[in-house]
Amino acid sequence: MSNTAISEATMRGVLEQLPLMSGKIVDGTRHEKVLSYMRLYLSSDSAVEQLMSWNVLDTLVLCLQPQSDMRVTATAVRFLGDALRAHNGEVLWTAVHATQIIEWIVDNTDSPHALVRVAWLHFMRQASYINDSAFTMLLDRVDYPRLLLRRLLDSSYFVVAEACALLGRLFYANSSIDPKLSALVEQLVARPFHMQTSARKAAVLAAVETLLLLKNSEVQQFVHRVFAQPMEPYLYDNDRLVRDRALDVLELVVLDVDAQGVWELVAVLARRVDMNANVVLRCLAAVVKQLPNNKRVDEGEAQRLGQMIATMGVELLLRIHPAVDGSDVNQIETQITSSNVDIAETQDAESTLITSSDVDRIQSQVAKAAQQSPSAASTIACEAARIVREHSQTSFSAHTASSMCLLLSSPRVQQHTQLVQLVLSTLLQTLRLAHSRTHVQMVPQLISTFAIRAPGLRGVFDLAHELLGSCTTEFVRSLEHAVRTRIVDVEWEARDTVLEFVTRAVREHAWPSVEQLATRQVVDDAVRALTDAEEYVRASAAHLLAAVVERGDEERAWYVSEHSHLTGSDLARLVADSEAFVKRAALDLVHALGTRGTGMWVECLSYRTLYDLADDPDFEVRVRCARVLALLTQNSAADAELQSTSLLLEMCRDSSRYVRAECLRSLRELKQNTQDVDMTNEPEPKRVDVGEQSSLCEKLKKVDLAQLEASLSAEHLYQEALDTQVARELMREQSDANAGNNILDCY
Repeated sequence: MSNTAISEATMRGVLEQLPLMSGKIVDGTRHEKVLSYMRLYLSSDSAVEQLMSWNVLDTLVLCLQPQSDMRVTATAVRFLGDALRAHNGEVLWTAVHATQIIEWIVDNTDSPHALVRVAWLHFMRQASYINDSAFTMLLDRVDYPRLLLRRLLDSSYFVVAEACALLGRLFYANSSIDPKLSALVEQLVARPFHMQTSARKAAVLAAVETLLLLKNSEVQQFVHRVFAQPMEPYLYDNDRLVRDRALDVLELVVLDVDAQGVWELVAVLARRVDMNANVVLRCLAAVVKQLPNNKRVDEGEAQRLGQMIATMGVELLLRIHPAVDGSDVNQIETQITSSNVDIAETQDAESTLITSSDVDRIQSQVAKAAQQSPSAASTIACEAARIVREHSQTSFSAHTASSMCLLLSSPRVQQHTQLVQLVLSTLLQTLRLAHSRTHVQMVPQLISTFAIRAPGLRGVFDLAHELLGSCTTEFVRSLEHAVRTRIVDVEWEARDTVLEFVTRAVREHAWPSVEQLATRQVVDDAVRALTDAEEYVRASAAHLLAAVVERGDEERAWYVSEHSHLTGSDLARLVADSEAFVKRAALDLVHALGTRGTGMWVECLSYRTLYDLADDPDFEVRVRCARVLALLTQNSAADAELQSTSLLLEMCRDSSRYVRAECLRSLRELKQNTQDVDMTNEPEPKRVDVGEQSSLCEKLKKVDLAQLEASLSAEHLYQEALDTQVARELMREQSDANAGNNILDCY
């Protein structure tokens, strides 16, 4: 977005008021909104020149005073850093050295406020792109290696993240490794693991991750040389944050080793399973995730290794899931036998670094851990499912698909929501890669599985939506039956999800491909859902009916408009709903019926109803009201009775530009229609009273459409919010310190 959306007067007003922002402001996002707004101005090539003409540095210096609110100080420093990256930022950088800002930078290297420390690092990172002698001198003055070491050990996660970003910028800035920073990293990782605090462990891993992300061969060789100690201690650390950091590093390591290194890594993990089964499984999931992205490993070899690990994960799931109840025993044993064959075939074709004893060791140790407690079994099962899910992103396996279906059918597995979600997401991804009709038919079966609640159901419907364009009629009929099964679910979120799916399918697919889905029976269910106790379901039902009317054929649209349980009074109750989003959906349905030309839609409206809708607090309701009013103006009898034209003209003064935009569009169409009627010698298409026609023309002539259009521009939008109120509203707080000022919500 260019800075033409922001007037110079507005930007200057914001800058001048920045040092005066009240310290009583409770809503911290206000400062972020101000910063984001000012950043928009920097997109112009002339922004820096204009800022200099306003003496912007003098203004920013006022924000750096000891008595300044730290949020204002941080905002000013971050904005200055961003300005340095703008066009001609070097000019601003030169001017900075003639102010007190550089001294403030030197004096506040260790500010007690985390916000200021983050802003300080951000400024230095942005200045590093200039990288002249002045910046080098500034780095030396702040003793940047020691400073970065302190920031990497900082207690704030955001400070550490910004420190890592600066380390990444400086470490290899001049086509060579910075010797001072290399010494810093060596010092950081040199301390033995058992002598490291949790903060230092996290700092070590953060630094290593940052350097590996540079993807520079010289830097990577340096990392492998200095970070010689094994990763296992970090992976098994008691601190969860350290373990998570170590996993992130492990993923980068997998990307940078050859096939032999990957096999060795997996073999080491297999032999450490007795230390922590969950950690081993999580590491194996990281290996499977990154294998397809490793360019040093042959694609076929990566596929075989991934398949071996994933098959082991499937077997673990089948062994430890608690669904062994007589009828499933034979099926489970068959699946396990099948997976053992797959593993054996993989081992015959590949390296002996991983032996059958490694696989047996993992399985036995994990099974032993799972037997300790139900919670342990559930956690381990989730980790195993993650392994399978990662592999299913790139590879289809009929064995995996059938195994996941078996797990989903287990009543005891269904008690664990997280496990159900993982298994379901694995199955859905597997089915996306399937080309067999047999496997695709699993989708309606999944929809009919009541154990799959709303979050999982959305994933199933996403897959069903993808399949609709190329599926068979039999599949669509099965889908319709499953939809009708779940549309009466006791869980309102499931009912709502079903209605949303059918609506999306009708709107995004050609009608012939969804005609067997949006059947009369489904329409009946949707009409009944208009009286659902849950407001979200009522809104979704109205959206579905509107979609059928707009996108369906004449027969289906007529069936909706003439439905015996969808009378004018029924629609009137829906339009008068207490919830704004239900009223929006109801007005969409009314507009769709009106566009089709049915008479019933007018019956639900009255002048009082339209007046209330035009004054509704929700601007989206008012937008839809304007749309319906525009439709009513085309019906002379309804227009005369409901005074729709007068209401539409009144709404041109609405506070929302979106409402005004709808009014503008409608009035232009109406004006064009009246001109067409005046110019033609043919009989008028509608019987319009000459007096009414003349009155309408007079009203339209009084409306300045050009001025109305000008009020819709982004420039006007920001001026509405800022130009006249910046001094007394944006930068100040109301009398109640806890009452946030939302003047920038439009932004």
